[in-house]
Amino acid sequence: MLVSEERGEVRLGSGGDARFVIDPIDGSLNAKRGIGFFSLSIAVASGPTMADVDFGFVHDFGTEEEWTASRGEGAYLNGHLLDGERPKERIEILAFEATRTASVAEKASAVVGLAHRLRIMGSLALSLCHLAAGRVDAVCSLKPARSVDIAAAQLLVREQGPAIDLPEAPPFGAAPLDVEGRSRVVAAGTADLCAQLFAALSA
Repeated sequence: MLVSEERGEVRLGSGGDARFVIDPIDGSLNAKRGIGFFSLSIAVASGPTMADVDFGFVHDFGTEEEWTASRGEGAYLNGHLLDGERPKERIEILAFEATRTASVAEKASAVVGLAHRLRIMGSLALSLCHLAAGRVDAVCSLKPARSVDIAAAQLLVREQGPAIDLPEAPPFGAAPLDVEGRSRVVAAGTADLCAQLFAALSA
């Protein structure tokens, strides 16, 4: 089964349990405007849920960095194992994604005291990769995301150890790899920080 935002769900050959979840351009507005922060995201899964994702690949068209992860075998940047910085236990940099001006204006005040600085970069997949590498300390999507937005990058996060949650459609591992399921995404160094972020954004 091929799953993509552009084509929906397309059965390949005689079917089977394998799924290929593809977002050819995550950060399409950045791409249209010539801002070098957009990506190709591909996840390969042996079943229909997020827990079944076995391999994730994210290519950053701006930096040409390639992020990969295999379930149970770690996360990699340009072929090198990610084993350096981890997200901080206190949030210094929080990345907001899926943002409009009104959403940022409404929600930024809610994280005062919880996050020291905000970044709004324009690709949820890449922001999650940056979390896996410890470049940011937390990521929040301010509007519901679909599996195509996160299927590949979430594996990097989970392989590295930070927490990631779909608090409006729990549990995370049972989230369907389709184009229908939607939830805001929160990810941070710990499950407690994820809970604090979602509580702040939902207040």
